Amino acid sequence: MAFIICNMRKFKNADLKGQQIHNQREKESHTNPDIDRNRAHLNYDLLHDKRVDYKAMINEHIEKNVETKRAIRKDAVRCCSFMISASPEFFEKLSPESEREFFKSNLEFIQERYGKENVMYASVHKDETTPHMHVGLVPITKEKKLSAKQIFNKVEMKQLQEAIGKHNEKFGLQRGEPSDKKYLEIHKFKLEADKEELKAVSLKKIEMEQAVDQISSRLDDLKKTAFEAQAVDQIEVKEKGGLLTAKTVQMSKEDFAQVQSLAKAGEVFRKENKKLEKELADERSKTSELSKKNRILEARNKELELENRFLKRAINKFMDVFKEKKQEYMIIFGHLKARVLRQMNMKITDNHFENQNELKGAQHFLYEEKEREKTAPKKNRNQDHEMER
Repeated sequence: MAFIICNMRKFKNADLKGQQIHNQREKESHTNPDIDRNRAHLNYDLLHDKRVDYKAMINEHIEKNVETKRAIRKDAVRCCSFMISASPEFFEKLSPESEREFFKSNLEFIQERYGKENVMYASVHKDETTPHMHVGLVPITKEKKLSAKQIFNKVEMKQLQEAIGKHNEKFGLQRGEPSDKKYLEIHKFKLEADKEELKAVSLKKIEMEQAVDQISSRLDDLKKTAFEAQAVDQIEVKEKGGLLTAKTVQMSKEDFAQVQSLAKAGEVFRKENKKLEKELADERSKTSELSKKNRILEARNKELELENRFLKRAINKFMDVFKEKKQEYMIIFGHLKARVLRQMNMKITDNHFENQNELKGAQHFLYEEKEREKTAPKKNRNQDHEMER
């Protein structure tokens, strides 16, 4: 059985440009290997025929529709982006037309639930492993306030999953797996982050090794130059003078120019030699540190992989137990709902319960209540305890 997938992320003003670039494929991504550039032309937006400026569009909508006497905080959430998809096997049997109808239906679901006017984009990606849609919503409340926290509280997020699950039953989909799966996603994210860091460290290590090679090469050049300087000893000179006059030497003009050049370069070579030796030692030290960090990351990577496998087994075990107890939990939940409704002096109707198991729990509550009232004073028996249809 395939599942409907729906999750939501919050974006602040500074995040909008990045979201726009990702959704509209404005730049080539080097961090997401799942993107196939050859299929990018298959992507589309159900609300726009061409690329749009997310930041300008969203901020203009906020300015026109939010009523507040105070300036909106810079760190306020300005866009809640839903990612809507399904299990990969669901898309295998769909035609392009049916697939588009699936995304369009879920867009209309979001528009109806949170206000059509507040939905800014609906970008469908078909160039990744599994087709999915990003729907951007500006979180404006009925009181015209900008507040993602007020709209998407814990109750609403749970009810949203229930509602979108029911909405997609017509496509043969079930509600997605329990939120316990998020722990796997967190560890998967950490694992991928460590892999990226490991890759960056490896690249840096290669760069350092190349720098060491370059410095070594420069040292070799200096040694070669110094060797060539020894050729001065082979320059032919003639001695002149003696006894009554100072002794001098005679050499060709070209040889003299060579001696002058080597003499000037000698001090420069010595200073450069010391400088390069220091750089070489520093680069080797950095390379050693990177190797150490590399080993630490590899160990951490293995540790996360083991923890990831353990969590998968634990969650699978939990899911098996949950499936066995699900019907029992629903009956208990229906019993609890009926009890709360009674305490609130509200009439108990079928509409308050979402399935037959919850109704069984409510009926059991009413039966217990009648049994208790058989021994209660008559003045308390005039209350209607039948469930309205």
